[in-house]
Amino acid sequence: MKIMRLKVTISFDKNGLALPMNYQQILQGFIYRQLDSDLEFRAFLHESGYKYEKRRFKAFTFSRLFGKTKYNKESKQIIFYGPVTWYIGSAIPKFIQLLGQSLLLKDDLHINYTKISIDEIQYEKGPQIKDNKIMIKMLSPITIYSTFENYEGKKLTQYFSPFDPAFSFLIGENSRKKYEAFFQEAFTDHVQITPVSIQKHDKVVTKFKSIYITAWNGIYELEGPIPMLNFLYNSAIGGKNSQGFGMFEILKQN
Repeated sequence: MKIMRLKVTISFDKNGLALPMNYQQILQGFIYRQLDSDLEFRAFLHESGYKYEKRRFKAFTFSRLFGKTKYNKESKQIIFYGPVTWYIGSAIPKFIQLLGQSLLLKDDLHINYTKISIDEIQYEKGPQIKDNKIMIKMLSPITIYSTFENYEGKKLTQYFSPFDPAFSFLIGENSRKKYEAFFQEAFTDHVQITPVSIQKHDKVVTKFKSIYITAWNGIYELEGPIPMLNFLYNSAIGGKNSQGFGMFEILKQN
């Protein structure tokens, strides 16, 4: 599988870019708007995606924004100053192509009503994965969860910590389902993730629309067959990838 990501450098005026602390939904909306040169493809991603039983996977992801920030207590916003770096990845080459072209050609781009300028776009080929064990660092926090009904018939969602034995199992199952939905072929091997360096501040509780999500940054060892690791590098690991969760960089290979 061809590995490619966009590394986007964004700038704005001296007043900075003001965003709510939970800004993933804003970035997701920005991405969808840039796919307007192919409305059929955008509708496929937004409305359908790749299906596995009742689950739908979009096969793209994005990182948080990296740059100089300041928290405004009065407005409860995070203010980005100077250029910021943003990573966007997908297992779909057409997605990367359309988004890159849109960002390069459009001259009237806004994020949260702030006019932005695209200083640079790099099409990044990821490191060639040669081993079935890699050390990864999260560029956006990883989340995994299970939904069930209580005795009253109310749906409840339980999020799992990297230190819970269920965490690695559920990551493996999620990876398998995404792989089978995307490639339309069975995955009979396994995926395992092990926490290596997780600090207290790596726990993130954020909000997407009206849903609170618990997720984790940090460093992990990820093990699986090379085709699966390539797929996860492109499309991210864990749940809610198209909402800005589960993107990682590779620190080293065994």
